Amino acid sequence: MYTSPLLLSSKHQKESLLQPVFESFGLSILVNEGFDTDAFGTFCGSVPRPEGPKITVKEKCLAGMNFAGKRQGLASEGSFGPHPSVPFLTINEEWLVYIDLDRNLEIFGRSTTLEVCHSKLDYQDAEQLPTFLANCSFGPQGLVFKNTENLQVLAKGIQDRTQLEQLMHQYPKWEIETDLRAHMNPLRQKNIIAAAKDLIERMHSYCPKCSQPDFSVKKVSGNLLCEVCLQKSNSYQYLEYSCTHCHHLLIEQRKDKNFEDPQYCNHCNP
Repeated sequence: MYTSPLLLSSKHQKESLLQPVFESFGLSILVNEGFDTDAFGTFCGSVPRPEGPKITVKEKCLAGMNFAGKRQGLASEGSFGPHPSVPFLTINEEWLVYIDLDRNLEIFGRSTTLEVCHSKLDYQDAEQLPTFLANCSFGPQGLVFKNTENLQVLAKGIQDRTQLEQLMHQYPKWEIETDLRAHMNPLRQKNIIAAAKDLIERMHSYCPKCSQPDFSVKKVSGNLLCEVCLQKSNSYQYLEYSCTHCHHLLIEQRKDKNFEDPQYCNHCNP
């Protein structure tokens, strides 16, 4: 069903993260050499990304497959932004997609985390530099250096203190921020691996009716009752598995809990 090797459209060494996940299913990764994924947007803002990560990852995958003349392919895309319900927290969302043009398959994997390294510092707070570097695990975690007079990106992937200090001396009005590219951000790498595991699970989860892959949870529904007041909580009760090919639907009650803790009940803890 899945042809090995699978084409990966990436220029930031994601193959080293994905290969261990896919090789357990007998699949190897082929990097799409020469394909510039930065054309779909950059984290430092030099190339804007007009669409969200799910749309962008599909466009990137299809363009990469066309570039290489392949009928199957993989691509990855991430984003950082405010948590949807707790805006002062930053969330990292990672998407992977597998596309097979011959079988008309599009399978997405996704993972989100609040464990992020996403921060910045400028020359006005230079005395905080040692703390900033320690908190972001500078070295394994790379940095981006900008000239604040014109917001020009002067260097990416800085992992050496000497290089950083030379730039600061040369450009006294500076801003540094954590490099969010996959090969420069260890915490993001963990989330990409989680998204890859989600994708590979969906690729090998088959519909009991038509045997197409990606028979997975597409929706949650219902409301768990509070174990104290027995009123409806906002927590879901059912998992809805569905097939994108034949639309077969299977609804299961969640197995991790039958009632919700009162601390999450709007009636007991408004």
